[in-house]
Amino acid sequence: MKMNLALFRWNCMRGLINSGKGYTTIVMALLCLVLATSTSAAERKSLYFRAGAGIAFSENATFSDVDCHSVSPAALFGCIPGNDGRPIGAYGDFEKSVALDIGVGYRWNSWLRTEVFFSYRPDFRFDGLSNFAQLEPTVHQGVEGDAQSVSVMVAGMVRPLSLFGAKKWFVDPFVMGGTGMANNRIRPMVFTFPDTETITPNGSHTGFAWTVGGGFSFELGKNVELEIIYRYTDLGQVETDVGTMNILNRSTGEIINNSITINGTKADLTVNETLLSIVWFF
Repeated sequence: MKMNLALFRWNCMRGLINSGKGYTTIVMALLCLVLATSTSAAERKSLYFRAGAGIAFSENATFSDVDCHSVSPAALFGCIPGNDGRPIGAYGDFEKSVALDIGVGYRWNSWLRTEVFFSYRPDFRFDGLSNFAQLEPTVHQGVEGDAQSVSVMVAGMVRPLSLFGAKKWFVDPFVMGGTGMANNRIRPMVFTFPDTETITPNGSHTGFAWTVGGGFSFELGKNVELEIIYRYTDLGQVETDVGTMNILNRSTGEIINNSITINGTKADLTVNETLLSIVWFF
């Protein structure tokens, strides 16, 4: 007799939720959930490859000093308020970039996948305004700088309808989350003043990154699926390095001063991403 696995899973979850202080009950609830999983879709286990492309839209970002108290090398902004009352910095965003994904994963059953994926976002461009205190409150200096991000993450995807045996129709929603590392690079940043341009050093930073999201999967064939994915991704920080800044005459392009060494600056890079992916199961 065929077991109603969806009901079995649901009863397991109820047992887990209502188990109270009974550790034995918790263990048994988890065990029966694992058994339901292992008996329900063993034949669907498979490796897969995923390729996707989309757009990553930056949220607001602010460049500030790594250490506003730094004297040697000097902080670029400092710790005092700017001409608009906010801390001195560069306020803006990284606009948008193409987002490219390549992933390899494993489908454990009809509702659970795990994946290692590589993402490349090559053409962010910071566009913002700075608020140095020396100028009038109505004056803000334009700030620009090109950036890119490369990340590697480990993620899990869960399909709730498949988990509980609900009717999927032609689409199967999923939720996902993952963690990993991101390397963010930025080219020299340009601060535009009325008569001069100040160019600060480029930089690179590698650190922790994470993502959460969800989407919808459409079956295109026996072993091929199309996915529409939304992700909120925190790529960590973008940092400029310690180095010499150049001050140029805007009219002639001549260097006015290239002897001032400044400390690094930093900004958070968080994005909202929408992608289309093709998944091939082997």
